[in-house]
Amino acid sequence: MMQTDRVPTGIAGFDGLVEGGLPKGRSILITGEPGTGKTIFSLQFLFEGLLRGERGIYVAADEEPMDILEQAASLGWNLEEYVEKKEFAILNAGAYLSSVSGASKDRQIDIHKAIGDLARFGNQLEAKRLVLDPAGPFVLLRDTATRIQDQTRLLIKLLRTSMPTTNVLTSYAVPRTGEMTMHGVEEYLTAGVLVFKMLSKNGQLTRNLILEKMRCTDAKPVQHEFDIVKGKGIVLLENA
Repeated sequence: MMQTDRVPTGIAGFDGLVEGGLPKGRSILITGEPGTGKTIFSLQFLFEGLLRGERGIYVAADEEPMDILEQAASLGWNLEEYVEKKEFAILNAGAYLSSVSGASKDRQIDIHKAIGDLARFGNQLEAKRLVLDPAGPFVLLRDTATRIQDQTRLLIKLLRTSMPTTNVLTSYAVPRTGEMTMHGVEEYLTAGVLVFKMLSKNGQLTRNLILEKMRCTDAKPVQHEFDIVKGKGIVLLENA
């Protein structure tokens, strides 16, 4: 019987929920409001890979490389040494995006070129793990729902066929008719979906991770409260 290879995240309490880790070579979506832990999950996933000898790439759209390194250092993760050894890279999303000339509303992101350029760099680095944080810039958000869906499907397909990486894509969640919109990264197109939320408990705000789905995995939808601990990162708490 065919077995799905797993990529451990190093997150205490999480890997056991998904048969040891994320499905190898697939794209996983993490969505949630700012401050809920998406970037920390992404960094922890990459750092675990580095500890296992797996090189990684972090493509940032909203923060500078130094900000990313400082955030990792605040948790006790020295990513700078891996950058110096050329085992880890932090890239600016803008360097891998191009547009077709024309009126602003008609401009289209050339996903083939963007992922092709990224894949060339990633394959040269021999990267095994990739994070797009957020993935929105690779999808034209101000477009029809059908166009967004088509672009997202193409993005995920190209990542899988162009690079031998396991991918974490983050997306901001905003209200829309009572549901969560993925801002162009449709959750049903990815192999797995994690939703990060800030919820009130006994008058205090708590961070929560909701496992909505994970393909090729015997995992049921579940919600876990978690803490962020220096030196450990995200640590899932036992459900009462």
